Amino acid sequence: MADKEDQEDELTALASIYDNSVLTLSQDGEEPGGQFVACFPLPHPFYIQIDPHREKQEDEANLNKVTQDLTEVKFLPPVTLNFGLPPDYPSVHPPQFTLSCKWLTRHQLSRLCHKLDELWEENSGCVILFMWTNFLQSEAYDFLDLSSPLDLSNVVCLRRTSKSDNVLAPRTNPSEDTPSSSDPRGIQDIASQQLLLPAIRDFSHQEQLRQFQKSVYSCKVCFMEKLGSLCIQFSQCDHVYCKDCMKDYFVIQIGEGNVAALTCPEDQCQSQAHPAQVKELVSPELFTRYDQLLLKTSLETMTDVVYCPRPVCQFPVIMDRESNMASCPSCHYVFCVLCKLVFHGLSPCKIKSDELKKLREEYQAADEMGKKFLEKKYGKRTIEQALEETWSSEWLEQYAKQCPSCGTHIQKIDGCNKMTCTKCRCYFCWLCNHTLSRTNPYSHFNMSNNSCFNRLFEGMGPMDGDFFDFEEEEDFLNLI
Repeated sequence: MADKEDQEDELTALASIYDNSVLTLSQDGEEPGGQFVACFPLPHPFYIQIDPHREKQEDEANLNKVTQDLTEVKFLPPVTLNFGLPPDYPSVHPPQFTLSCKWLTRHQLSRLCHKLDELWEENSGCVILFMWTNFLQSEAYDFLDLSSPLDLSNVVCLRRTSKSDNVLAPRTNPSEDTPSSSDPRGIQDIASQQLLLPAIRDFSHQEQLRQFQKSVYSCKVCFMEKLGSLCIQFSQCDHVYCKDCMKDYFVIQIGEGNVAALTCPEDQCQSQAHPAQVKELVSPELFTRYDQLLLKTSLETMTDVVYCPRPVCQFPVIMDRESNMASCPSCHYVFCVLCKLVFHGLSPCKIKSDELKKLREEYQAADEMGKKFLEKKYGKRTIEQALEETWSSEWLEQYAKQCPSCGTHIQKIDGCNKMTCTKCRCYFCWLCNHTLSRTNPYSHFNMSNNSCFNRLFEGMGPMDGDFFDFEEEEDFLNLI
């Protein structure tokens, strides 16, 4: 009866110390016992190095040649103590127990088992569970001499399936370990080395989320303190804001189409919100709009993706960079990625002058990275064409005029304002661009009701030797 009372008192005390996420006791009607989950407190930052793949070489020396990469984790999977209390505990026998863990080796688990035995021997006849749980939770990390980076490349030892086979498999038989390093109560709770890294990452993420949800944070927008379960945390910067403030912020930005602006509100912080966080806070309709805008923004940054130029289609298409051709899988329209017209093979593109001008302005305003991006997107040949043709068109617009008959560009170097087209021999006025009479082209400048009256020599400047003055010009016009 004394042992039973001691057991009940001990289990009641443990239940008052640890919550049900750490300690789980047997239900009524079952043998007294339970399960204790001990997570080792890790220094920050803490790294592990692990390689889940081993080379399948016949030479034993090559089995240890592994590449090791560092991975930062904040939590490691726990060491689980499963215990049962015999009827004569604590007066005669210690609790029966097993220790299980995913990332400790069998040798390390055996050391922990032996240490629990030593603690019982030192305190025989007394309740021991609190001393065990306290040791596992607070002292086991130092007892095992763990440190960062922690090498977990050889947690699951490998053996050959046969002497003639190079296939490797986990060593599941405890007898394959040396007697000093193997205790049957130490259970390695992982099926293979390949599963170890995903298991550690998943647990670390879940434990971070659990710790976040039960902690209290101050929102930097409304300055109210709330539980982490009512907040979101930007993963890249760890800044925390309440969900109510972020919901209003996300709704406004998505409504205005600024999906790239869903960043941390902290000044000069560019951490982006995760799509899962956005989905949690906004309505399904708004998230669909966000998802579509995000996809469009991502496609626009890809140098090998263009949109089908047909207004009724606009489907994203992967282009062939060598030929500048793209074939829309939706409407089957085959087009040139440069001019967006039907694919014309090796023939030069017919790009509109206003589009070339816009491309030139965009290219000239871009920085070095922007220029490289445009050159990749449109090709250097198109960029050079845009620069040359727009400069040519601007020069012609400023210094030349088109013949009203055939459209040929004519530059006036000197002489009067009666021009003769070098191509079609048409006479036209340089000032108003009207066609002049073939028989008497100068009569245009002698008509008083004409805006070009007496302006035949306008713009010529001083004549050599002052051959003409204003009065002589009037006499000449009167003659014609």
